[in-house]
Amino acid sequence: MSLEITSDGRLEYERRAGSATTSLSAPIKSFDRDDFVAGVWFLTTTFEVQRPPHRDGPDWKMMVDGVELTRVH
Repeated sequence: MSLEITSDGRLEYERRAGSATTSLSAPIKSFDRDDFVAGVWFLTTTFEVQRPPHRDGPDWKMMVDGVELTRVH
């Protein structure tokens, strides 16, 4: 899974499960506590943040939709 939030508020997302790939490139529409919603018009997806961004040693990590993500530069 890869998830990028750009400085202009867009989301670039891709997740692979076996041979299936889900991707989304859309603006972030809103935040609800730690969760966020991305999409256009009524076609939206909510990303559930179980652990917001935090330091883990030298790394920044967060958990989204049950997947722990580590920031890469």
